Amino acid sequence: MSDLKGKVSKPTPDVMRTLLSIFLIVPENEFTLAQGEQLENPQPLTDEHIRVIVEDITKISTDGSACHRPALREVLWKSPHFAPTSNDTNQLNRKIELALRLWLVLSIRDGFVATKKSIAWDDTTSLQEFISKQFRKPKLLSPLNEKMFDFVLPDNFTVVKVRRYSGIEIEWTSSLSEHLDLNRENRTLKIFRMKHYVYGLRKSKVEMIPNEVIDEYIKTMNLLFPSSDPKTQKFLRKRLKKQSFGMEGPVGYPGPLYLSDFHFWRDRLSTLYAEFCQPPPSMTQLFNDRRNVLQWYTFWFAVLIVGLTLVFGTISSVTACLSTKFAYEALLLAREAADSSRACPPATCGIVKL
Repeated sequence: MSDLKGKVSKPTPDVMRTLLSIFLIVPENEFTLAQGEQLENPQPLTDEHIRVIVEDITKISTDGSACHRPALREVLWKSPHFAPTSNDTNQLNRKIELALRLWLVLSIRDGFVATKKSIAWDDTTSLQEFISKQFRKPKLLSPLNEKMFDFVLPDNFTVVKVRRYSGIEIEWTSSLSEHLDLNRENRTLKIFRMKHYVYGLRKSKVEMIPNEVIDEYIKTMNLLFPSSDPKTQKFLRKRLKKQSFGMEGPVGYPGPLYLSDFHFWRDRLSTLYAEFCQPPPSMTQLFNDRRNVLQWYTFWFAVLIVGLTLVFGTISSVTACLSTKFAYEALLLAREAADSSRACPPATCGIVKL
């Protein structure tokens, strides 16, 4: 996949086929048309269509101009790949959306048929403005509140430890805007794993996705998936199996990472870290939680004391029961001996009294 490291604005057909096969971005049910919407003579989207759309967007945006969808449609309709049978606004919008979803790895849909998992783009907003709205910096805080985020994220803050201590499962997503989206109800964390492809976007001549967003994304991946951690690599091999595409790219980060170093991903990262610092939700995670060694040994020492107390208490109870049983049997024997003595006086038992 060396092609992704070069001009991402002009992907080859092989690259686009790979993206189409790997990204399950557009499930079949998402193509269901809204009520009252009809498309005449729908045409399939080919690799060449995607290439032309990406090239035209790149040409429009090269000199810093904003790319609006009506202007893009006019340019595409002049292309032999789209004219004249594709001269339908809704149909062309679908092709533009799919091309952008594959190119910019964002769940873009037309506002008329947008779903909960997608973000709507209409004719009134430029593509650059639309993308910038998906990655907003948090509101400026006072210096005192800003210090709340000025701490080093620990080395054990990895996906493997998050799963082990917090019981949060990983769900791969094909949209960069859903990266680090935590669902506390079903305990799932969405991870966009195509680091290598996003790094290729970073090297593109036209900056469609802000470089700061990509840089922070790569930092989050290097933080949560450290290449030097054997357990992380084992987890990736198990989960991805032969589908290792996407986890390549720049690894490592210079020095410790502060939460204040993140801006676009700070809110989601801080939410995940707060969940990571919470006590384990189940006994299984509690037994495996060794983040605080002193607390972990104290817990197991208390468990040992309670266990020994139960064992010795059980032994004492059994011993007391056996003692009571033996004492009761001895009492019965004594009563039987006394009864025998009264029933058989010495004279009648053949004993001569001198």
